[in-house]
Amino acid sequence: MNSPMNPPPTPELLQSFVDGELAAEERARVLAWLERDSDSRARACELRTLKELVKGAYAEVPRSVAPSSLRPWREGAWRALAAGLVLAVGLAGGWLARDRGFAGDEPGIQHLAGLPGGYHAVALAEQVDPGKVILHLDSGEPGRLKQVLDLADQILAANGPGARVEVVANSYGLDLLRSDVTPLAPRIAAMARRHANLSFVACGQTVARLKREGVRVDLLPDAHMASSAINEIMTRMGQGWVYVKV
Repeated sequence: MNSPMNPPPTPELLQSFVDGELAAEERARVLAWLERDSDSRARACELRTLKELVKGAYAEVPRSVAPSSLRPWREGAWRALAAGLVLAVGLAGGWLARDRGFAGDEPGIQHLAGLPGGYHAVALAEQVDPGKVILHLDSGEPGRLKQVLDLADQILAANGPGARVEVVANSYGLDLLRSDVTPLAPRIAAMARRHANLSFVACGQTVARLKREGVRVDLLPDAHMASSAINEIMTRMGQGWVYVKV
């Protein structure tokens, strides 16, 4: 019988597990770890969800047609496929958008107003609105919780009243929006009153996982819940929003 894996499976190993590319022994080791570790289970679930989204985008493109000859809407499907693959690793591994990204040369995206150095804005749609920004948080570190609110304030101030910012929280980042956990409830309430164009979105998959584990989850009144962080991010990016990982 295999001993439990130590350290946890890497993002690449989880991706191979979801894709069914592991040998039987290695797959058994990953399954043994997933039975013990709720965070890895959540990441594997998110990767599987994103894989289905990417398959849907790929299905739009006939195999007999070269990408260079596609009509614009079909080119968009290829862009969705490429961005989805990047996000699959980024959302699972936590590295995306600090000094790297996809479509970073889009006009108005390379230098997003209000975004400090060290971050990278990621675009997906053909028509991008740099005034609409998703800030993605999956860490519960106190510094990151404060940082995402600082960034929201800076981006809204730099882009004027027409800007929109959406903070999407999943995994440990959900601590930002849990009324019994967050240390920043007064600031979030004040920001929500001050900015009608600021919204806070909790990942429904993370909430469901915590509830299955017997954890009571009460969200702040200013937060609403999406089916999953990935679905929310991919939907917004398809609408021309810009993605930034905090």
